[in-house]
Amino acid sequence: MKLSKISIKKIITNPDQPRKTFDLDKIEELKKSIEQNGLIQPIVVRKLRSSKNYEIIAGERRFRACSSLGMKKIDVIEIEADNLKSYELAILENVQRENLNPIEEAESYRALMDVYNHSQEDIAIKIGKTRSSISNKLRLLKLPDSIKEYVKNGDISYGHARTLLALESADKIEKLAKDVMKNGISVRKLEEIVKKENTNGKQMKINVNEVNNSNTEIKDQKQYLEDKLREYFGTKTEITDKKIEIEFYDYEDLERILSLLDIEFN
Repeated sequence: MKLSKISIKKIITNPDQPRKTFDLDKIEELKKSIEQNGLIQPIVVRKLRSSKNYEIIAGERRFRACSSLGMKKIDVIEIEADNLKSYELAILENVQRENLNPIEEAESYRALMDVYNHSQEDIAIKIGKTRSSISNKLRLLKLPDSIKEYVKNGDISYGHARTLLALESADKIEKLAKDVMKNGISVRKLEEIVKKENTNGKQMKINVNEVNNSNTEIKDQKQYLEDKLREYFGTKTEITDKKIEIEFYDYEDLERILSLLDIEFN
């Protein structure tokens, strides 16, 4: 790792950059800051073996601001990194700075799994998050494309998106998402609406015959019940000795689970 100043013309952006959406207003704010105070934090790059260029690992927004200001050279921290390491560092930097929207974050995790054969556990360890938080973000990719765009644009929140996942009908998801945007429905209120849509007089169903089947081993019965509970609560559940453990990600997630249990929590 070394600190240096290099020609801005030798720096290229990373085509696999996890962050796809850049707020132009924030780049303008950054430009003004750099103009007044200089670039306080260098961008992180790696030297490409195939050319004399450097590829950005972290700091593309700073790079864009400096380029827009017409700067000829820029301070960089050069590190050794292969494609995997570069991608992991880019995700880590963006996640820590909360630069990625939830869909970009989910797509980044999916790429680590599909391209680099990472498990959810691997990603959780490298990124410094719980496995359930990785799993919850990945579930967002099951949403219809239009809803994912709403999340990317900030029209609906992560909490709203997670709640909509409980619906099976794409038409219902679309309708409720538009109601959220039009009427400013809170996550808590949306949970109540979704719950009514889903239950409609029905509750979670467990096939007792399947559980009690004498040909079914105890561990298979346990797995069946855990799968049903996970499907209902939308998070990891585990049946241990005389206990059912339900994992939640944050306060908002806890409220969602409690609402499924008909528990008021203020």
